[in-house]
Amino acid sequence: MTVFTVLTFFTLFSCNNNEPVGNELFPDSQIVIVYDNDVHCAVDGYAKLVAIRDQQKQNTNYVTTVSCGDFISGGLVGAASQGESIIDIMNEVDYDVVTLGNHELDFGMTHMFALTDALEAEVVCSNLKNCQTDEYVYPAYKMIRYGDIDIAFMGFTTTTSGTAVTLGDENGTPLYTFMRDEFYQNAQYFIDEARAKGAEYVIALAHLGDFGYVQGHPSSVQLIENTTGLDAVIDGHEHHVIEERFVLNKDSEPVLLTSSGTQFNYVGMLSINTDGTLNSTLVDITSATTPVDAATQQFVDDIKEEIEIIGNRIVGHSDVDLTIYDENGNRIVRLSETNIGNFCADAFRSLASSDVALMNGGGFRADINSGDVSFNDILSVMPFGNNIYRATITGQHLMDALEFAVSVLPNESGSFMQVSGLKFDVDASIPTPVVYDVENDLYSYVGNGERRVSDIRILDAETGEYLPIDLNRTYSIASIDYLVTELGGSGILRYAEPEDVYLSTDIEAIIHYIDELGGVIGTEYDDVEGRIEIK
Repeated sequence: MTVFTVLTFFTLFSCNNNEPVGNELFPDSQIVIVYDNDVHCAVDGYAKLVAIRDQQKQNTNYVTTVSCGDFISGGLVGAASQGESIIDIMNEVDYDVVTLGNHELDFGMTHMFALTDALEAEVVCSNLKNCQTDEYVYPAYKMIRYGDIDIAFMGFTTTTSGTAVTLGDENGTPLYTFMRDEFYQNAQYFIDEARAKGAEYVIALAHLGDFGYVQGHPSSVQLIENTTGLDAVIDGHEHHVIEERFVLNKDSEPVLLTSSGTQFNYVGMLSINTDGTLNSTLVDITSATTPVDAATQQFVDDIKEEIEIIGNRIVGHSDVDLTIYDENGNRIVRLSETNIGNFCADAFRSLASSDVALMNGGGFRADINSGDVSFNDILSVMPFGNNIYRATITGQHLMDALEFAVSVLPNESGSFMQVSGLKFDVDASIPTPVVYDVENDLYSYVGNGERRVSDIRILDAETGEYLPIDLNRTYSIASIDYLVTELGGSGILRYAEPEDVYLSTDIEAIIHYIDELGGVIGTEYDDVEGRIEIK
């Protein structure tokens, strides 16, 4: 097995038995892997990636371009074309290998297959299997030769991807699985296979996240710790910036872990040097002086111009201003009830036919001004490409979630909830009883002290009355996947049980609700209605 760390780290871990690959195996220059992850439709970064890659090609013949998933959604170009324009751009860039992110499934499994069929790069994923045929949907890895060296690029996709709807038939029968229970065993099988076929290096293209914030779902760190034979992991999913980190594998050997953030914060470069060592670096491409490939940028601009026509499409009219700010520019959507929060939460509840709906204040990013409302206006409000799900939650856990949501008042918090179908009072003068797990950035539990939240009432759809919450009852809720399947918002809804029903994107839900309102957001949303009373 090869040494796969920088020289200083190799010295630190000199007790391991690995030896550098002999120079005779290597070409006369570095192997450079240019990579991105979680681009989320930040399409202007592609021309910069190409320029940086082409600079590397002036120094070595061995340059490979890879992506670690979440490229088709999260912005206007992806949303308006359902990812097709993103695939066109990636083909223009000429990627070599990519793996899937969870958001590649945003438009359904069938559409994902159509998109990956159109993608000219090799798609690798070692843990997506067809349940009916017991066959893998994509190759587990792609072997690329550099001089006399073979490198296996192996794909891993988060097991949080998909639901019974996206991965099953109309009856909920599983058609596909991301193999959570067998994840590490399966990974080791393919690593060993690649090694047996002559791979000097095995590089994981992962969309797992290093933290592993969803209990029971593998992270990139856990992938390393539970296997042997990986040399490096290029990771995505959690949007963390990791220039160069080393994690010990199952045999206590260091494995390089790197990730470039999101939306082209950086372009990553992993280098395999002529002495057999590995190192990674991140190139900041946000500067105005960053080189831009003119041909790629023109290609992107042409697509943006076409997409802008779709973005300007009028989807309705608003008689009122819906806002996330107060007159002083404070983000009150993170502090109190807002009319835009009421409107969007109502849209989610209407779509899901649920008892209540909840949306974190941090997910709102723009106002909707009175007048005509365009597709792009809605996208500006919620630019993250979240999906709407139904879930169930007990009255007790709902009460705890509301307590979490108000725990930092009077300070703002992205976890503050905008709601539909319920009302409650808050006394922010009471010291919060919430215990927070700082190390893991999660709400832990509500302690025994006096609670801030009181008088929780749930709307009775039949009578139109708000009735006291029943702590022992199970309620249906509508929310976004970020909260109910990914434990976003510091795990505020981690006790919600998803019904594995993907309903639509958040944008589609809002547009559908405007249609239900007859195309007009009326004066009923001119002001808040007392859903959240803060003392």
